Amino acid sequence: MSTSQDPIQFLTLAEAHAIDGAKLSTMEKFMTRITISSMRIITKIAQELSIHAESLSAQQIVQWIEHDSQIRKEQGEDAAFLKWTSPHPDLDFEDTRQDEVTPANLSSHEKFLTRMVISAMQALVAIAKDYSIHLEDLTAEQVIAWVERDAKVKREQGIEAAFLSW
Repeated sequence: MSTSQDPIQFLTLAEAHAIDGAKLSTMEKFMTRITISSMRIITKIAQELSIHAESLSAQQIVQWIEHDSQIRKEQGEDAAFLKWTSPHPDLDFEDTRQDEVTPANLSSHEKFLTRMVISAMQALVAIAKDYSIHLEDLTAEQVIAWVERDAKVKREQGIEAAFLSW
């Protein structure tokens, strides 16, 4: 009998509950979910490139997601790392931004995801640095705790949470 690998979960139910229970605003909880999900993608990219995640460049992230997208198109969703289907695959929105993602051979949805992952890198690098560990060694619990501490300090200072500026 063949046992298939469990697919990666970008956010487990337990992590979602932990975020929901954190002392964070609705927006901070949303951003924490994105940050943890992005951390899983960044970790996968770094593993495949055999480098520490904090060393990844935006261009490497773009190229990896573009390659994963090509795998999905050529071999099917099961062969790709990022598994998603759009109920409206032909529905694209105009991409007017000019950045490293713009010229990539990606759908507008994939470009949106790519930009989220690149943006999350800034927060994740700061979090890993505060814990004195490599980004790929971070846990969801550490991310949640860091965001919660950061949000508390910022609220006490009357400032929006720093990680929300990414």
